[in-house]
Amino acid sequence: MLTRCRHTAYLVGALVLFWATPAVYAQELNLEDQVIEHTLDNGLRILMVERHEVPRVVCHIYYRVGSVNERPGITGISHFHEHMMFKGTRTIGVTDFAADDALNRQIDSLYHLIYREKYWKRDGDQAKIKQWEAQADSLMKYEKRYIIKDDLWETYMKNGGTGLNASTGQEITGYYVTLPSNKVELQMWLESDRMLNPYFREFYSEKEVVREERRLSENSPGYFFREQLNATFWAASPYAWSVVGWDADLQKLTKQDMIEYNRRYYVPNNAVAVYVGDINPQEIIALAEKYFGRVPRGPDPEPVRTTEPKQYCEKRVYGEAEAPPSVTIMYHVPPAGHPDAEVFRVISGLMNGTTGRLYKKLVKEKGIAVEASAFGGGMMYDGQYSFSGRPKSEAGHTPEEVEQALYEEIELLKKEPVPEYELQKVKNQTEANFIQSLRSTYALAARLGRAELGLGWRDLQKSLERMKAVTAEDIMRVASTYFVKDNRTVGILYRAARTPQGRRPR
Repeated sequence: MLTRCRHTAYLVGALVLFWATPAVYAQELNLEDQVIEHTLDNGLRILMVERHEVPRVVCHIYYRVGSVNERPGITGISHFHEHMMFKGTRTIGVTDFAADDALNRQIDSLYHLIYREKYWKRDGDQAKIKQWEAQADSLMKYEKRYIIKDDLWETYMKNGGTGLNASTGQEITGYYVTLPSNKVELQMWLESDRMLNPYFREFYSEKEVVREERRLSENSPGYFFREQLNATFWAASPYAWSVVGWDADLQKLTKQDMIEYNRRYYVPNNAVAVYVGDINPQEIIALAEKYFGRVPRGPDPEPVRTTEPKQYCEKRVYGEAEAPPSVTIMYHVPPAGHPDAEVFRVISGLMNGTTGRLYKKLVKEKGIAVEASAFGGGMMYDGQYSFSGRPKSEAGHTPEEVEQALYEEIELLKKEPVPEYELQKVKNQTEANFIQSLRSTYALAARLGRAELGLGWRDLQKSLERMKAVTAEDIMRVASTYFVKDNRTVGILYRAARTPQGRRPR
């Protein structure tokens, strides 16, 4: 009985949240009153939000760099670079830098010979390659006596650090840790040291770790199909390759590639540091000036030159994998900041979830799919929006049936105005979810940092206002403009049949 009462209370609370949250939390969303910003002379942006509930501080640092900044030949380098940032610097992770540096110079010289023999020649001397690889392996084993394994991690952990992590995406790379409020100075020193003194120790062995990570991804059912579908969708844009990169490029990446990439993108004027929690902003600024201020400004990185040209024709990709059959319909849409960008956010609200149109129509009413969804929108340089679904194959339904059902829902978006109650429900829910997410110190730091490197953190609030202004006519216009045949790439994945001998190609 007590449990039931609690459920009732939660239900009432949820209903109140659903209909009234935007108004109730409007004051809390006023980021203008909460965010304090400061810019160092070298261009590093500092964003701060005071929250004194617990004596801890979420410390994030983001760089405007990801796989979209790569080019053929060095795909995967952003993710690889993230790995290398945990291998120490000239001051961290090593007992005798001079001795370690001397060994690394010898190792680099050997790999310079190996790469030229292995990758520059059609028929390189395999005996020489084996000899040089054996010499390099011997030196790398000897080097271990100078390496302090996991020094950065251990230093953070010994000082109360939690949530230590990093991530690399298509456009942004981030490094995260949460510390006691009296240990923020440690984060400033360590992160500024990574920015000032990168070294790329254990480059060649870590490359194999990164390649193994890609191989693990390849074991995911349907990975190769998804990779090829994405590469087909993007004809020119560097969004065409995945963050992990092509294996052929990973094999041939050199340490010099890494050094040049670091110098181009991992500079203070291409980064933002965010501190949310139990902070004194003036103390944070003073520490940032002391530690990050010693890092010289770098050249301003050029934005990505190649953007996606107009498609002009439908593309279709068919494949097989030992994975559930599916259909994916991808459309090109404008980049973030475009006046139409928030319309796609509303369309996602209309389509998704158990109360969304796709689930209700394809899963519940027609019973032809086990799941269906729609997601996407503008990115930094281009945009894509996808509709997808998995057919109820055990009942004989096919990806093509689901594809046609998705088109029917898309046509409804074009031809019938979304009823006002449905539109308002989506807006309220979107706003409530957004505001709720900002109550977490971690999520707030992440949103501020990523937004700052895109359209600026103030756009978080402005984008919400733009979303609330979307009309039923906007949805019809946008759907009619972008969800058209010549602008789409369709991927049909069939489940690969198996025989006692293994997979049977179609």
